[in-house]
This record gives sequence, structure tokens and C-alpha cells, in this order.
Amino acid sequence: MDTGFSRNLRNLRKRSFLGQIVVTLLSLEILFFASFCSISLPVPTHKNLERYLLRCEIQMASYLPPLWKDRAEKQFPVLAQAQPEVRFSSYVPILPASLAVAYVLGMPLSVIACSIHFILGSLGSAQSLYLFAGGGGTNYWREPGFGYLVGIICSAWFAAAITPDEERKSWRQLLAASGGVLICHLLGLSWVFGSSISVLLFEGETAYLQFQPWLAEQIRNLSWYTLPYDLLLATILIALSFPLRWLFTILTSPDIANKHRPSVETQLETLQESSI
Repeated sequence: MDTGFSRNLRNLRKRSFLGQIVVTLLSLEILFFASFCSISLPVPTHKNLERYLLRCEIQMASYLPPLWKDRAEKQFPVLAQAQPEVRFSSYVPILPASLAVAYVLGMPLSVIACSIHFILGSLGSAQSLYLFAGGGGTNYWREPGFGYLVGIICSAWFAAAITPDEERKSWRQLLAASGGVLICHLLGLSWVFGSSISVLLFEGETAYLQFQPWLAEQIRNLSWYTLPYDLLLATILIALSFPLRWLFTILTSPDIANKHRPSVETQLETLQESSI
């Protein structure tokens, strides 16, 4: 019976071993870059996004020549208002980057790359390598975001499994992006709520009541503020990663041309026979 594991193992053997190491290391560098990339984005609420768009319009109008600016403000009085206050939050695009890596590398290299990133983040603090927001370390499982880090590996597995080499269609790309993001956030939220339950069971109701405001804050920062951007950016990156999939195939293709090429001794023997 042809299982997924045996099929993936055959794919690994068919490809260039050195090429697979190179692309895995390159993908690991992309994950490192995403871990240290913090983007200030507007909080994705309806009113806040409206204020952000209005702020962008007012800023663009301020760059116009004075005559054009006066005409624009007369035509659209809202441009003459003061810039509204907009709330921003820090966003780290590690999940969309992981899903893009999963789409490009497929199984099992994408899971290996994400797992190496997770291990280095967990153990790298001893070598002053801090890949996680809370610093990392062997006790990082106590942090509320630990479930999201485990969810990244599971999301990479899902995205790679749903888009095999022969089934890379548009609807599968959308499913890989949306499904991967939802899996990560569901696992992350489950870990956060599990932490709340453990506090209630082991530390008592008093500690649990003190834990609740902190719990709501973590859910807001880890899921509510990031989920829309994860969905949007993961969809865009996967859609733009199709050429990289072709490049991955080229870099990992074995040198099969030389397998059927006659050796130097055989060529010399053929020349000698033809000269007789």
C-alpha cells in the first residue's frame, strides 16, 4: 500500500540531496528573517481601519501643490480635518512565511525547516539566539504563545499536504492559506485556555480571577489583532510563491544527464575500434 510517508520518502531519494539541504537552509533563513521582522499595523477593527484610511487620505492630500490641495479640500471637506488617532499593533509575519515555505518545499522538508526553527528558538537562548518574542528557552512552554509555535509546525504540515506536486491548484492554495492559519490559531487558543484551566486547578480561584484580565489581553494580541493579517498575507505569499516552487524543482533535480553518458574509457575504446 502506497502511504503518504513512503511517497514522500521516494521523493526525497529522487531529488538531489545537496540541493535539498541548500533549499532547507534558505527556507530557515526566511523563517529567521520573519521572526525578527516586526511591522506596525493598524488594529484591524472596523472603526480603526476607517480612521487609518482617512489618515492616509489626509496625508496624501498634504503632499499636493497648494492650489490642488485647496481644490481637493473644497471638493472633499473631510480632507481639511485634523488627522484622526489610529491604534497600531506590532505584527510578526512568521506564520505566513511558514505557510509559504510549506507551499514551496512540500513534504517533508517544510516540516523539517519549521521544526529546526522551533528547536533553535527553544534552545538558542543559551547561545544568545532569541527567535521568540518572550526570549525562548527550555521553559518557554509556560508562555501563552507556545501553542502558536507548535501550531506553526502543524500548519506547515497541512499546507504542504494539501498542495502536493501534482495538485497545486488555486483552490488548494486558498485552502492551504486559510486552513493553515486557522489550525495555528486554534491550537494557540487551546493552549491559552488550557493555561487558564491549569491556573484554576493548581493555583486556586483567587489566582484564576487575577489571571483573567491577562488572558483576555493575550487572546487579543495573539489572535484578534493578527488573524486578519495572517490570512491576507498568507494568501498573497502563497500566490506569489509559485515561481519559487519551479526554482525549488530546478535546484533539487538530480544530475541525470551524466548517468547515461559513457565513461572516458568507453569513449576511448570506441575511438580505437573505429580507427581500425
